[in-house]
Order: sequence, then structure tokens, then C-alpha cells
Amino acid sequence: MRRILPVLLCLVSLVFFCSCNTTKESESMATISDRNITIVNNVYEANIWVLPDTEANRKTTLWGTATAGKVPAGESRQAGIDKPGDNGTYMFRMIDTEHMYYSSENIILEDGWTLEIKGKLNDDLKIEVTDKDGTLKAEYEVFAARL
Repeated sequence: MRRILPVLLCLVSLVFFCSCNTTKESESMATISDRNITIVNNVYEANIWVLPDTEANRKTTLWGTATAGKVPAGESRQAGIDKPGDNGTYMFRMIDTEHMYYSSENIILEDGWTLEIKGKLNDDLKIEVTDKDGTLKAEYEVFAARL
């Protein structure tokens, strides 16, 4: 029995240290971005998420850390985003300081492109996507609702 106890302690320690190392690796891997974009918020101060358009992301309301947090109206942010969803697109989610929710889907973004949110709540909100040269690539409608 006395010989088993040190062996068990060694095994438990080994498992503990291995699990800690794995967690650190997965955390550092999560910060690597597939693409870098510019997000321009011309609407209201808000937290903004740009997520891969996947079945799992469409079915959840827990999006994790914002892609661009607390972006004031009239300002822009550089942001890293993951690879697009299976269909090559992204989802847009935004919650402003007045508890309004905004969403859009099927957005195509490439590395170096810009996503700009425009409009007013009572007017047509839209997202304009431009390429590295500033050429308009697409416009997307934005759904808005009070939370």
C-alpha cells in the first residue's frame, strides 16, 4: 500500500500538469485570426460580433468576447476574425448601449476588407462591405429589435 500511494500521486500530478498545458495551448490557438478586417461603426456605440456563419452560431445567443467591443459611433476598429462558415460567409451581431439588437447574415469578407454599419434606427440600416481598394463589394440589410 505504501508503494502505491507515491505512484498514484505521481499519476495525479502528471494528469494535472498535462491538462494545464493543453488549456494554455488551446487558449493561445483561439487568438490566431484567419482574416483581419476593419469595422466602421457609424450608428451607435455598441459591441460588435463577426462570426462564422455556422449552424451552431445561428442557434446560440452566447457569442463569446465581442470581435470589437464598445465601439463608439463614428469610430473604426481593426479586428481579427475566424475562418468563414461552411458556406464561406459570416454573421453580424451587434448590441448597442440602448439595448438594441442588430443582425445580418451571409456576409462575405476577405482579409483586409472593411465592414461599415450605416443608417438610423427608424431608417434602413445596412452594412456596406468594401475591399482593400475601397471598392464597394456588397450591401446587406440589417435587422434591428429592442431587447
